Amino acid sequence: MSEEVFTNCTVGGPISVYVKDGKIVRVRPIVIDEKDFKPWTIEAKGKKFSPPRQVKLASYVNTERTRVYSDERTKYPMKRVDFDPRSGNRNTENRGKSAYVRISWDEALDIVAGEIKRIRATHGPSAITAITSSHHNWGTVNYKLGPFMRFFNLLGFTFIFDNPDSWEGFHWGAVHAYGFYWRLGCAEPYDLLEDTLKNAEMVVYWSSDPYASWGTYCGGESQIWRLWTREAGIKQVFIDPFCNHTAATIGDRWIAPKVGTDSALALAIACVWLNDKTYDKKYLETHTIGFEHFRDYVLGKEDNKPKTPKWAEKICGVPARHITALAREWASKRTVLSCGVRAGFGGAMRLAYGHEWARFVVFLQAMQGLGKPGVSLWGSGMG
Repeated sequence: MSEEVFTNCTVGGPISVYVKDGKIVRVRPIVIDEKDFKPWTIEAKGKKFSPPRQVKLASYVNTERTRVYSDERTKYPMKRVDFDPRSGNRNTENRGKSAYVRISWDEALDIVAGEIKRIRATHGPSAITAITSSHHNWGTVNYKLGPFMRFFNLLGFTFIFDNPDSWEGFHWGAVHAYGFYWRLGCAEPYDLLEDTLKNAEMVVYWSSDPYASWGTYCGGESQIWRLWTREAGIKQVFIDPFCNHTAATIGDRWIAPKVGTDSALALAIACVWLNDKTYDKKYLETHTIGFEHFRDYVLGKEDNKPKTPKWAEKICGVPARHITALAREWASKRTVLSCGVRAGFGGAMRLAYGHEWARFVVFLQAMQGLGKPGVSLWGSGMG
């Protein structure tokens, strides 16, 4: 039998899968040549930026053939040798002890269907529960919007709501700062690569390490985008307790607060802007509600504790003069704030009170006119 080639656009990159006699022979990146699509081009600051005609793969994708045929993979339905639900002999005390034996798919489906019917008849539909992934990576069939929910709704069941497991701080914090619901707690970052290249003067990566998180959900390769921002003369500033991969590679400046103290640093930056009057007052008057409450808190009118850089230094460990310098440079330039892979999701919001930091970063960009050319929340990995 001759070799066949199949394509698969995985979340780790597009690949060609070579199959012979029903077996995977090899896996390789899809090859793009001059006959394929023409790449897009962004013209900015006297330069042209266009992606190369090639694809990149996550390292695990190259091992797909090995994983498919691994001896450690469960390839068929299995059941415990002493498990016989038809006769009522479940021998639950032997879970984790008994050996397993291979069974047919028909037998496996009969067991599952029989147990669902038994539990429903004995205890009622609420005794059955089910949960699916927070993401749709596994396809429509097993996702909340597909046959999964239709099937269990027909049965009647107790639904388990999964928490926003990758974006909890932004989900509970930033949503209330925006004033309307974003499913992930942050706005969709469309067209922001072009806006950044054309209009931004500085990018602040706060709790953000794009070289470690790559293209995330979009499955794209964005490393070259950050090299473009450097080529366009855009300054790269990193705020992270650790000098992360991206900071070590392209960073112009690294600021290292103590872990979990990002909120104090954010408040001190806002305090500098308020005292220097370097915030967009007109934008706040026309695009926000309740700014005066945040202003009064930052200036210490509520608790007699102004959130100055000296106040923050004792908490976050960043010298007051560095906080002041960062705040003033930020205010003087069109600045993009990158707080993780989708302009959210950074590690700072995964800690206790991380929702406060998520709120504050939205407040900071609002103070500088969020949505103006070159002023956005963008993760630099989608766009």
